[in-house]
Order: sequence, then C-alpha cells, then structure tokens
Amino acid sequence: MHVLLKSEEESYCAKCCKTMNIIERIFASIPELKEKFDVSYEDVYSPDNIKIYGDLTPPVIIINNHILTEGHVPIMKKLARDLYKLIEPA
Repeated sequence: MHVLLKSEEESYCAKCCKTMNIIERIFASIPELKEKFDVSYEDVYSPDNIKIYGDLTPPVIIINNHILTEGHVPIMKKLARDLYKLIEPA
C-alpha cells in the first residue's frame, strides 16, 4: 500500500495527517490487516510518483497500482471494508 502525501519539509497537511492516523488506527485495531499490507508513506510530488501515477491530489492511497482514494480523508469503516475485500479469497 502506497500512501502519497503532501510533504512540506517534514510537515504534512491536515488531510494527510488525518489519513495517516486513520490507517494507523485501522491497523492497530485489526492486526490481521496489518499483517497483509506493507505501508509506505511517500511524497505525492516526487518525480518518481508523478512519472508513475501522474498529477494527483493528496492524500492518495494506492494498492496494487490501483488508486483506492484520492483528494480526501478516507472514511475509516469504508477503508477497512475495502482492505478486507482485497485480502478475501476470490
């Protein structure tokens, strides 16, 4: 899971901070999800991310090169549901 955030010299915007907190709270309360996903927090404006994904509005959550959310703080229950769907056997 890649989480692309707006980083300005080691400080994140309010939406990005809330997104990080929601992800951490989900993983703290549902250890099963934490075991299944590796999370990396990256700068949405890095040249590498722009080259791969184009111009995005932070915060962005990307899983398996698929944009799950963009431009808003995710709703905790919906994000947890979406993550569960990704780990359920087909």
